[in-house]
Amino acid sequence: MTVPADLATAPPAPDTPEISVRMFRALLLHYERTYGRERLQRVWRREGLPLSLEYVETLTNFVSLHFTERLFDVLDRDSGDPDFITKAGRRIASPEAVGFLFYMMKALATPRSVYERALELDHTYNRVGGFRILQITDSWVKVQYSSRIRESNRNLCRTRQANLSAFPTVWSLPLAEVKEVQCQVEGAPCCEYECHWQNLPPLAWRFFAGGLVGMLAGLASSTLDLAPPVFAVTSLGAAGVAAGAWLDTRTALRRKDVQLSEQHQGLRTSLEDLQRRNEEIFRANVALEDRVAERTQALSEANAKLEQSLTRQQELDRLKSEFFDNVSHELRTPLTLILLTLESLQKRAESLPPVVDQHVATMERSAQRLLRLINNLLDLAQLESGKARLRYQPLELHGFLSSVLPPFFTMAERQGVWLKLEGSEVTPVQVDHERMDIVFQNLLSNALKFTHKGGVTVRVHEDANDVHVEVEDTGPGISPQDVAVIFDRFAQADNSGTRRFGGTGIGLALVKETLELHAGGITVKSELGKGSTFHVRLPKGTAHIREELRERRRQDTLVLPVRRERRISGAFPALETGGPAGTVSSSAPARDHAGPHPDASRVLVVEDDAEIRRFIAGLLSQNYQVLEAVNGDDGRQRALTERPHLIVSDVMMPVMSGLQMLEALRADPRTVDIPIILLTARQEVSAKVEALGTGANDYLGKPFSPRELMARIETQLRLREAAVRAAENERLAAIGLLTSGFAHEVRNPLNGLMNALQPLKDMLASGASDAELGKAMLEVVEECGQRIRHLAESLLSFTRTSDTPVPLSLDASLDSTLSVLAWKVPSGVTVERAYQCHEMLMGDPGTLNQVWLNLLDNALKAVGERGLVKVATVCKGDEAVVTISDNGVGIRKEDMERLFQPFFSTRAAGEGTGLGLALSRRIILRHGGHISLSSTPGEGTQVEVRLPLRPPSLPTSGGLGEGALEPRVGRLA
Repeated sequence: MTVPADLATAPPAPDTPEISVRMFRALLLHYERTYGRERLQRVWRREGLPLSLEYVETLTNFVSLHFTERLFDVLDRDSGDPDFITKAGRRIASPEAVGFLFYMMKALATPRSVYERALELDHTYNRVGGFRILQITDSWVKVQYSSRIRESNRNLCRTRQANLSAFPTVWSLPLAEVKEVQCQVEGAPCCEYECHWQNLPPLAWRFFAGGLVGMLAGLASSTLDLAPPVFAVTSLGAAGVAAGAWLDTRTALRRKDVQLSEQHQGLRTSLEDLQRRNEEIFRANVALEDRVAERTQALSEANAKLEQSLTRQQELDRLKSEFFDNVSHELRTPLTLILLTLESLQKRAESLPPVVDQHVATMERSAQRLLRLINNLLDLAQLESGKARLRYQPLELHGFLSSVLPPFFTMAERQGVWLKLEGSEVTPVQVDHERMDIVFQNLLSNALKFTHKGGVTVRVHEDANDVHVEVEDTGPGISPQDVAVIFDRFAQADNSGTRRFGGTGIGLALVKETLELHAGGITVKSELGKGSTFHVRLPKGTAHIREELRERRRQDTLVLPVRRERRISGAFPALETGGPAGTVSSSAPARDHAGPHPDASRVLVVEDDAEIRRFIAGLLSQNYQVLEAVNGDDGRQRALTERPHLIVSDVMMPVMSGLQMLEALRADPRTVDIPIILLTARQEVSAKVEALGTGANDYLGKPFSPRELMARIETQLRLREAAVRAAENERLAAIGLLTSGFAHEVRNPLNGLMNALQPLKDMLASGASDAELGKAMLEVVEECGQRIRHLAESLLSFTRTSDTPVPLSLDASLDSTLSVLAWKVPSGVTVERAYQCHEMLMGDPGTLNQVWLNLLDNALKAVGERGLVKVATVCKGDEAVVTISDNGVGIRKEDMERLFQPFFSTRAAGEGTGLGLALSRRIILRHGGHISLSSTPGEGTQVEVRLPLRPPSLPTSGGLGEGALEPRVGRLA
């Protein structure tokens, strides 16, 4: 059988009727018999199928392939049966689907003839595809199905397989076994199937043949008068029937024997296969048991190692806690002596100079802050080691908080926020008074520290089991990711370089563990921008008291007592004693210091801690004018407006860190040259490398020596002064080059002018008149004068500078430089010009001309007596690109990264200052541009300068002047 010719044509339109409704009649019959006619109609209406149910039930109608696939999808999905398509496809071999043809096939046909005829007639019902029989026998057929339109899913493919398996059931034979070899839906060129079925049992023809032969023999014997006719026919017919029946039975038994033999062989093969599989499973089980044993042993070893690690970690934790405990105790002893000494000095304040009194106050506050940190570490170590003991005493929380709040009322008033206590007297709870004091000191300190608008409300109330205290603030709130870890040890909500508030991250951890030690707890609710609420819960009664935690020692046998105010000092920002009343030290405003004389260098001190900032400013004000800034952003703005000679800055600051400020200043051409010294408590090498790599000139760790700080500042200022002088020398060298060139170029026209004046003078003195000679001499004079004027204008144009950007032409600027350098161009050197960017740009013509002078002078020296120098311009987007290239000696690879460093030169000693490229880079950066250099030794060098056609305003300092030197190592882009 061949595929119909119309399959080779182009695919039909999606709505072309190509499929007879007979192709899915079995599908509709199966759905209707299984789920009912009403459900089929509901599905039809719900899905909005474009054709009516009556139309598709009319067997003479055709539908499109798209409609057929959609119908199959709808009914399959609605049935909920994963085998719905297969069951429906097998109904094709039923009287309902085939009609009277079913009985004709059963009486007159065989499975082979049905397969042949059905596959041959398929194209009359399906104009999209067709079958092709590849091989066929009485019990096996191999077919291909090809379609011009690729089916969207496998529903129709499953239906074809179900149809092929159902044909033998017409003769009550088992379903045929259908094997799919390939599928067009999955990318194959066509679908291919193999179908196997059982043959019909042979007819018992020997029974009838024997009886017929016997009857004929009886007639023959009666004709020969060998026996009576009736007897002969009857007896011989019966004998023939018996003989035929015996032969039929014998043949059937032989066939059964063959089938039994085949079944026995199949069972034997299956048994051997099962035995082989059993052996494989046994070996797999043995291997699995071995692997399980190995894994169990490995897990046991791992568990043993984990137990050892856990034991070692627990021992380390114990040693760490003991270390903290011991160190805290040891530190508190000398610190107590320091505090006592400072207290003694403060009592003699009237006899001390004001400066000494101020330093003593600073030391007192710093020592108290250190004492608080040590106490917190000691408490935390005791809690962790299990050594903490509680002195249970009844405490009425409302009255207790009333006594705790007064210092915080003063702090809130100074910050311009409100602090209030709500509630009434509550049932006393059994707690340790000193530890409760630590808890609420931490909570109130945090609340006020983060609240700058609104205020803080403390609420006290109780229920049947607990007493509750809520500390609610209107601060910035806590992010959800920070809420999860805010009570962890050493965790802080802001651990970046721009932390607004200091701290060790143990305050809330100490609060949480202290409350849990009292069988209470703490929770927090917070929303960004709306504030936070800390909820403390403490149980009533005595059921929570743990006797193993009760302090057994008497009060008078405790260690050296620490005054309450010292114990809690530093829990909230202290008030300055040396400044105006009510000035909070943590937010003290910046103030400037005039210095010893008006000509002293200006130093900007950027530090968020008022104590340290005031100390550094007081130290530096003896020799310099000092400016103060309270954070990185404030420091950046003051550096842009004040242009200090040097900056001393902390690293970790609010709003903008020191490193961020450093990056911003280095990116701005107005502040790129200011030396910056960073101060930080981070002493690791990585922190120093990061700071110096960002552009810091020096790095000093805390605590630092004042003498060392002064020495480093003086060194940086001297280096800056030396750089300015070197830059000025470089400018003088460039002016000397211009003067030499101008003198060289003006000599020839000046000689011509003088030579022309002498004949004119002689002619006037003699009284002779030679019109031709006079006219010729005047033309020579005019020409020489024009040349001298042109040289003078070129020189003026080259040296002209401007404090503010002015429009300039790249062509004219480059030509002016080339004309000034014309006297230095050897006869064997060719200078090519290719100007393609004729747009005006804004800039300082004098400083840009110095850039071109440096670059062209380098190119001419690189090519020597013979070579080529190219000068080109081109516009790329909003940039003008100037390229100066030569075919000279080139630059070594190891020198490339140092070319833009100050004082580095590839020339011999004494042939240059090494500042030309450094100054050129600085000038280009001031114009908002970029300069890069590429070179290959022996082939030449190319310098590319990119300038914005509309750059930002240049600084008003003019010229090179201050800061013309790059203070740090530069790298090529």
